Amino acid sequence: MVGGSVALTYLVPAGWQSFGRVEWLPQWQRLVDLQTRVSDPQTGLTVEWLPLQDFIWFVAPVGLEAPVGSNYQGKAYVPPVFDPAQFVADFWMPSTLAHLSSATLVSTRQVPTVADEFKRAFGGPADATAFVLRYAYTQNGQPWEEDVSFALLYAAGAEITSWFVNFAYTARAPAGQLDRDGGVVSTIFSSRVTSPEWEATFRLTQQLFTQGIQQQMADTVAFGQLLAQHRAETQALQQQVTQERLDSQDRIADLRGEVLSGVQTFVDPINQTYVQLPQNWSTYWVNAQGDYIATDQPGFDPNSQGGGWQRLQPRAP
Repeated sequence: MVGGSVALTYLVPAGWQSFGRVEWLPQWQRLVDLQTRVSDPQTGLTVEWLPLQDFIWFVAPVGLEAPVGSNYQGKAYVPPVFDPAQFVADFWMPSTLAHLSSATLVSTRQVPTVADEFKRAFGGPADATAFVLRYAYTQNGQPWEEDVSFALLYAAGAEITSWFVNFAYTARAPAGQLDRDGGVVSTIFSSRVTSPEWEATFRLTQQLFTQGIQQQMADTVAFGQLLAQHRAETQALQQQVTQERLDSQDRIADLRGEVLSGVQTFVDPINQTYVQLPQNWSTYWVNAQGDYIATDQPGFDPNSQGGGWQRLQPRAP
């Protein structure tokens, strides 16, 4: 619908399977679901991003038909849920996480740095909390574990509460596997980034949504024509996104380093960008195709078997 541009990129371990799909939701203010799933066919370990939603709640005046769960100006009309386990049960268990409906909640851990980032990005008065919930369940007679991570933000006015879910993803594997492969899991999560072109198009689409053209967005042809008409504005937004990311790259790297345990930030000498990789190995090499080699072998140089490899250096403090 947007000319086949790249929406996002992320690192996938060699031999793993990857699935990605863009689902447009023109009837909701969220507008799009960037579905992403990565899994190891050998162990079953699966990393998956969860669908997001914006919510609104107020006491409906006499004469207004607003059933709970209905679409009100692009947001789901739902009273705020503050209990993280209840939110998972209400929002994801009926669909994406149906396999957890009979699971046992083992632990709940708060992640203040993610909550702080949510509030900073929101840019207004709000309260936010972030969690990692671990569930235990049985799959094919084998014990499994799943970590569900997400953040909730609440912006309450005198009569209306707007609330949101973000930073939502999950990782599941046979019991013990998540803790053993924590570095790999966190690397996959931290490496997922949208392209500036996509981010600019998304911001423009949000503007168009507020202009009340949801029906045109629902029509693929009409939507593509509409975006073409706004090409200059999209390019300007793309430059803005690029500059914002350059300005905040250090802060984002620091945040993720605190939140995603078991990773270290390196400088990619080819692309001149930051990349976070597991601390399991002492040395990393990268080539122009984006392939990585990790090693603990002193003196190892992959260029002895073929050129083009450059060593990654840790990011300076």
